[in-house]
Amino acid sequence: MVKYLETTIAEKKQEPPKSNWGMAADGYTKRSGAPTSYMIRLTGEKRWRRLMVWQFSNCGTLFVKIKGEPLIVRDLIA
Repeated sequence: MVKYLETTIAEKKQEPPKSNWGMAADGYTKRSGAPTSYMIRLTGEKRWRRLMVWQFSNCGTLFVKIKGEPLIVRDLIA
């Protein structure tokens, strides 16, 4: 079952990932996802979390892992 991030995003920033692990040779992502340059901080937390992406064809799905569980992110703040 698909689960979505319900917590509000307080801040976002761009910071390049240290590597492009998670990318397959054909340009798609592995099941674990691939890191993006976006980091988010959730309301009530001090920790910055890296947004990950599942990429198939030209459609990407952003998600964040919390306690090992992927939660799909619907919106980013402007």
